[in-house]
Amino acid sequence: MRVVMIVGYPEAPWETGWVKAAGHAAEVVRLSATGELTWPQVEGAPYLAQDPDDPRHYQIKTFGRDPSRPNSPVAQAVTARRYRRAIRYVAAKYGPIDLVHAHSYRAHYLVAVKRELGIPYIVTEHHTAWQGHWTEPAPSPRDIRRARELYAEAATVVTVCKSLLDGMSSHGITGSFEIVRTPVDASRLALPDHCGGRDGRDTVEFVSVARLVPAKGFDVLLDAFAAASRNDPRLRLTIVGDGAERSKLEGQAARLRVADVVTFAGRRPRAEITRLLHTSDAFVLASRAANLTVAVLEAWCAGLPVITTDVGGHAEVMESHFGHLVPPEDTAALAEALRAIADAPDSYDRPRIATEARKRFAPEAAGVELDRIYRLATAGDRARS
Repeated sequence: MRVVMIVGYPEAPWETGWVKAAGHAAEVVRLSATGELTWPQVEGAPYLAQDPDDPRHYQIKTFGRDPSRPNSPVAQAVTARRYRRAIRYVAAKYGPIDLVHAHSYRAHYLVAVKRELGIPYIVTEHHTAWQGHWTEPAPSPRDIRRARELYAEAATVVTVCKSLLDGMSSHGITGSFEIVRTPVDASRLALPDHCGGRDGRDTVEFVSVARLVPAKGFDVLLDAFAAASRNDPRLRLTIVGDGAERSKLEGQAARLRVADVVTFAGRRPRAEITRLLHTSDAFVLASRAANLTVAVLEAWCAGLPVITTDVGGHAEVMESHFGHLVPPEDTAALAEALRAIADAPDSYDRPRIATEARKRFAPEAAGVELDRIYRLATAGDRARS
């Protein structure tokens, strides 16, 4: 089976996981949406470029999708035409395409692709906007109309958790739904030999990795951390990430008098994030809105216990030996969970956490599900034909 995977989030850690998962079910050719081409252009296709290190990975130049722009429908029509041409190019080079697999409700161009090329498609939805929280603007009425059409014609709509599926259904979205947990590429998260040991240090290290935006609840985390560390000087917190809230959060840390034990590390390379996961005692994220947070899954795959909030699909995957689940916006409960881990940082079986998480969220596990979904999608299309 040959699948074209359409993505466009090169900095998102989930993108590689989904591509690898699909690779366990089919031969995958990847099209990465971009505003500017940075690889050598394909001859005769100025909107297409090929990865010099991966011949089955292409960039495709698309336009902005802001529905408030007067030319948005025109830009979307041009983008759809480019995808059709790109898929034809891939088919001519590698052989017939059995299925297209895209991500997000914004992939409405797939309707035209299917109608013109006769190729079925599936869509994986990740977007937190469907959860209806003030921190993540809901899709516009036009987006919802287009999403209904997109998903009605999809062979399958994959969601990463039941909570997301429920949110979509509340907007009147219908279709053939499947739940597949976000796959995590844990190959770069190899556990060090001393995993689970504290190497004699007397601090308790917490780490959090996310964009510094209201949805991630870092203001709540700082309040909770200040309360938990007030009578325990061992506690340390490293916040990895950047965003519009950074200066505000740094000011909050200063007012709470925890600036000397809270480090705002900014955006860091993946290798350094891996090192922090290996050298910390626990991961913490106080999200107000989420689906199935990849950073949480990665922390588990690195063997870390996790403190996070009961939003999105977190309750669907949390186990008691994986850490603590607390209500969102609940500073007292979050502080208590921080204290609980600080009181017994060696009580978690980190190799067990890593082993179980890698088994549950590995690309191979998602690949088994995608193999079934791909076969059903293409079989259904042949039956309709």
